[in-house]
Amino acid sequence: MALSMGVLLVPVIVLLVLYNVLLNGDAPRAIDATATYAAARSAGAFTVLEPGGLPGGWTVVSSSYGKQSDGSVLRIGYVTPGHGGLQLVESDRPVNSLLPDELGAGAQPGDPVSIGGLQWRTYPVARAGGQGLVLAGDGRTVIIVGTVSADDLRTLASSLK
Repeated sequence: MALSMGVLLVPVIVLLVLYNVLLNGDAPRAIDATATYAAARSAGAFTVLEPGGLPGGWTVVSSSYGKQSDGSVLRIGYVTPGHGGLQLVESDRPVNSLLPDELGAGAQPGDPVSIGGLQWRTYPVARAGGQGLVLAGDGRTVIIVGTVSADDLRTLASSLK
């Protein structure tokens, strides 16, 4: 019986090792968000900011742009080098409906912080135990939210152009 189990386990272990080592099985699957950014820009609902010069290891894993009854929303999901997840949200929706939807009803605003010459509002308590940054003005709201460090939030915020 032990011999039979061993014969069955060896191929499974070999396949798992090959998957993780040769195919980077644990690495996030990167996508290209170029078309999503282009769609948001061509709609002209708001000025779109796009990250430029992020350090290595940042991976775009999701992207979407769509119109809703009260405005348009661009969402780009990232995995950081430390394997944390965060989302960049840009929208022309009214702030009073956008913030609870994106940060959660229990989000707690914090102190303002200057990043790249812009005044962002910190949200040390946001959805799913995360934290966020919010930049409002110029006909749009930019939200960065995730279960990452404050440094990761600032890194993404400072890269937006």
